[in-house]
Amino acid sequence: MSRKLFTPEQQQLLRQNPYVYSVTDTRLTLTKEFKELFMAAYKQGESPRKILEDHRFDISVIGERRIWGISQHIRSEFQKYGEFHEGYVRRDTSDSAHTSSADTPLSDAEEIRKLRHEIDYLKQEMEFLKKISSIRTTRK
Repeated sequence: MSRKLFTPEQQQLLRQNPYVYSVTDTRLTLTKEFKELFMAAYKQGESPRKILEDHRFDISVIGERRIWGISQHIRSEFQKYGEFHEGYVRRDTSDSAHTSSADTPLSDAEEIRKLRHEIDYLKQEMEFLKKISSIRTTRK
């Protein structure tokens, strides 16, 4: 699967838009303000393409595939957090130590979600151990 890379000229063009937080050759990161504007317009029934065009994004630079990706990302960020964050938010793929979560304190809601997940995992582990134990005792 190949990605469409932004050329240096395209990156410079995108940086001129006030709703662009940052841009690299592979990633376009949007501001919190734009995400809020996008979500409000999307809820009113506007298409992602029209919303981007209305906010001075060049569709030929962004590309059709990224239009869908931007829409998907903004909607999932809102669904997951109930609000928007400035710039890029790393996907929560695991609780591994490679993320910089030790540097930034978790919000109360995030900590509760994490602890509930841990409790559920430990409950499953206990049930599994009980089953193994009962199998061993019934075989004797």
